[in-house]
Amino acid sequence: MKKTLYLSIVFSVSLLFLTSCWDQELLKESKLIYGAGFDYENENEIRTTFVVRNLGVPVSQGGVYSNRVLSVVGSSPRDTRLRMDRIISKQVTASKNQLILLGDEVAKHDIDHMFDILYRDPKSPLDARVAVVDGRAEDIFNLDHIGDTLITEFSTNLIKGAENKTEAPRMTVEKAFRYSHDIGQDYAFPYISYNEEVDAPEISGIALFHQSKYTGVVLPPFDATLLLLMADAKSKKASIVEKIGKDHDKGFLTQTVTINLQNTKSDITYSFEGGKVSKAVVHLEVRGNIEEYPQNHLFKESQVEEIADELSKKLTERGNELLAKLQEANCDFLGIGRDLNAYHHEAWHPKQWNQEYPEVDLEAKVKVKISETGIIK
Repeated sequence: MKKTLYLSIVFSVSLLFLTSCWDQELLKESKLIYGAGFDYENENEIRTTFVVRNLGVPVSQGGVYSNRVLSVVGSSPRDTRLRMDRIISKQVTASKNQLILLGDEVAKHDIDHMFDILYRDPKSPLDARVAVVDGRAEDIFNLDHIGDTLITEFSTNLIKGAENKTEAPRMTVEKAFRYSHDIGQDYAFPYISYNEEVDAPEISGIALFHQSKYTGVVLPPFDATLLLLMADAKSKKASIVEKIGKDHDKGFLTQTVTINLQNTKSDITYSFEGGKVSKAVVHLEVRGNIEEYPQNHLFKESQVEEIADELSKKLTERGNELLAKLQEANCDFLGIGRDLNAYHHEAWHPKQWNQEYPEVDLEAKVKVKISETGIIK
């Protein structure tokens, strides 16, 4: 009994010294930013487009969510944020922001000055997706909704879908900051353009960056998939569609094959000369199943081997063309510089890497293996 009383007194006294949460934000007193886009207005001003969620009546009670799109001009992202606060009735918070869009002109400059406001705000979500827009970011947000889906959710799901299909890397605010300050590793953002035929945005490839600047080079989805496979970054699903056969260039639609990739393995080997890396060979091995091959039903095993060999040859050619594009853009997406820093430090010269990387002899070697041809034999 005395022991119980003693413990009760100790716990009661301890409670007096516990700190409490004094900094709080109530949703009912806030306006949530769900998306933000940056564009240049002129040489001295930027335009920030904010997508503010109108919560209203909860969906569980029969309400419908809607957006209010605000576009504000100022001398900096923080200035536009302060200006927006003056025209919003409640306190604005970016804690739920899920999407950042960059107009292509903004992306061609140092994006760090745009993201500074995001890096310094402790309430800014570092896992928000980032993408580059063909044209102006405000044009995408001004669409407001696609069908019954609000534009922020539509665009975010569009990006996530490309990530899951290995057509775009998973790029967030946090990764952008990390890679922008890593001399040995460059990156790419999903590239969004407006498709007039379907009256909606689409992922049209990935935009290559060198450090914190967009190089102006966009890789189409197929090349993006091949690049991610070479970077050993296969996602949940990856498919390859390739024209093969003698008559593929004569308009024969049946001269195509689609491979659903199950397993991939990538490795880079290096050669050195004079204390520098002279050659890097990217070895990519992919194994998958044939999902489509209209020409015939592949009755013979030799036919499957012929297709695998032709695919290996074509993907090797594409891979070498892709590496040439990376070097032309001076985009070290494969992280060769990081490899040198980690495993071949004597050949790592960070101050000269921007000049050394374009001169490295890069080569791709792709080997395709086919496991299954479908249920029809």
